[in-house]
Amino acid sequence: MAGDLLLTGLSGLNAFRNVLNTTGNNIANANTEGYSRQLVGLDTLRPQLTGAGFVGSGVTTSSISRAYDSFLSTQFRSSSSASSELDTYFNFATQVDGVLASQNVGLSTGLQDFFNAVQAVGDDPTSIPARQVLLAEGEELENRFSTLDDYFKDLTAQFNSSLLANLTKINDLAESIAASNNDIIAATGASGGKQPNDLLDQRDRLVDQLSKLVQVSTNVQDNGALNVFIGNGQSLVLGTKYNTMATQQTGFDSGAVDVVFKQNSGNTVVTQFMTGGEVGGALRFRSEVLDPAINTLGQIAVALSFAVNEQHANGIDLDGNQGLNFFSAPSITPLQLSGTGTLAVSFANTTDLTTSDYTLTTDSTNTNYVITRLSDNTQFTGLVAAGNETVDGLAFDLTGLDANDNFRVRPVRNAAGAFELALTDPRNIAMALPVIGETTSTNAGTGKLASISVSNLLTVPLPANVTLDYDALSKEYTVTNATGGPLAYDPAVNSGNTYTVNVAGFGDISFNLTGQPSDGDSFALASNVGGVGDNRNALSLVGLQTSKTLSGGNASFQDVYGQVVASVGSRTQTAEDNGIAQKGLLAQTIASKDSVSGVNLDEEAANLIRFQQAYQAASQVILTSRTIFDTLIGVFR
Repeated sequence: MAGDLLLTGLSGLNAFRNVLNTTGNNIANANTEGYSRQLVGLDTLRPQLTGAGFVGSGVTTSSISRAYDSFLSTQFRSSSSASSELDTYFNFATQVDGVLASQNVGLSTGLQDFFNAVQAVGDDPTSIPARQVLLAEGEELENRFSTLDDYFKDLTAQFNSSLLANLTKINDLAESIAASNNDIIAATGASGGKQPNDLLDQRDRLVDQLSKLVQVSTNVQDNGALNVFIGNGQSLVLGTKYNTMATQQTGFDSGAVDVVFKQNSGNTVVTQFMTGGEVGGALRFRSEVLDPAINTLGQIAVALSFAVNEQHANGIDLDGNQGLNFFSAPSITPLQLSGTGTLAVSFANTTDLTTSDYTLTTDSTNTNYVITRLSDNTQFTGLVAAGNETVDGLAFDLTGLDANDNFRVRPVRNAAGAFELALTDPRNIAMALPVIGETTSTNAGTGKLASISVSNLLTVPLPANVTLDYDALSKEYTVTNATGGPLAYDPAVNSGNTYTVNVAGFGDISFNLTGQPSDGDSFALASNVGGVGDNRNALSLVGLQTSKTLSGGNASFQDVYGQVVASVGSRTQTAEDNGIAQKGLLAQTIASKDSVSGVNLDEEAANLIRFQQAYQAASQVILTSRTIFDTLIGVFR
């Protein structure tokens, strides 16, 4: 009996020593990051059968496990990933928002100052100082485009550097997780299947750190190894093996990089699958904020230079010469990804111009082509033999194409950096129109010719006066020295209508006809000789500021710029608001996780006292068994 009691006491002593050691370990690691509170499982030993029944034979330590909830851990990683994504997105987007909205750097002030200077020249067309101010404002506009372009290039480089640094961290964590898997497999095998709690905590801590960088999902193998998947399910760690991530230059853009898995057979691009965490936030910033801002800036640069140059070329300068390009002419250089053919692309108009990139491919027989607008993957198809195609304001010259060609076309991507002031001489600013209207002195009616404008001007001066003679019987003007006539004109119906005639080798002349002309009344369109005080082309240039020259004829330059500023500002604010909300959710998740896995010092202190008493009681059982044993020995002496 004394032997049984001794063994029972010893079992209790050993069990409660384990409990005390575990409790002490919990207390020691109360502030250790990632530590999960450990619990000791106690089971009764097999009882002994006696004549009176079964008598207990003590206690044994059945397990030492972690207080761990896989659901809460998954929820924590998801919240951590989302919070990091929003923080990264916001930190990058704030920079773009600040520079676009800046009065000193942003484009809005520069556009307004430029058109104010055009108006000033229109108010005093012969003023050389006013013209010099206009050139200075044109140069300032060039500087603003250049500054923004340089800023976005720097930000792109910063983005690329940050992305590479995060991928390096991911690689380090993947290697460490794979090594932890190896240690856990070995420890589990050596212990006969017992869980190595501290190693599991260490591995979970690595996965938690990984979740801040990218979205993470996991599953456990039968041998205890953890498989880790990132983004939309790309395998990063499988058992003791892991993949290595890197960046590589996007083939068509020296400044852009893709995220890849490095493999012996060749790198696999996984950019589109990377979501969550700092990596996902950065990539989403690039696609939602940075790229649209760069492309929109380029779209405005193209449209502005195209519109100003086109209108300026319809006027004459102080020396009577046709207007030259005010800004550098925008151009497009297609990037050949494969094939041996050639492709030329130019701007047909800017009204339909988008911010998208395009691809053009041909089939194996060079019979059919496919132009794809990448922003929405809309395809435009046709026969190569057609020779040309116009898509979204872009004129594609198909005559040089060959079989299996593949081109990338980026109409606006680099346009802001290429925007330059072309004029240097203030006398070359063309603020006058090359045509004036003349009314025959013998006209008896009230008919008038007004609102003259010129388009598609080829050369100056006008070869010969264009005359308009009214026939009251047929109610029309006959046109001499131009095509487009006769011009039907019924005063009761057509007064105020705009008419256009074409002068071969010169261009198109538009004008309004009003009033009640008498039979035989006539007007003439003549060269504007010596018209240095004329400001009609200046007024047309000023009108470009509010003209709906973009977005299918629905937006002006400043409208489009205002839209991108508003879009970036809205996305930045949304990211900030969502980030605050996500931080609150993360805090709740951490609290829920800590309520299960965290160490409560008050609880552990109480346990320490309780288990110390149990240990002392077990010691007393051993002393009692010794006393009984001594008594039995004394009986036989």
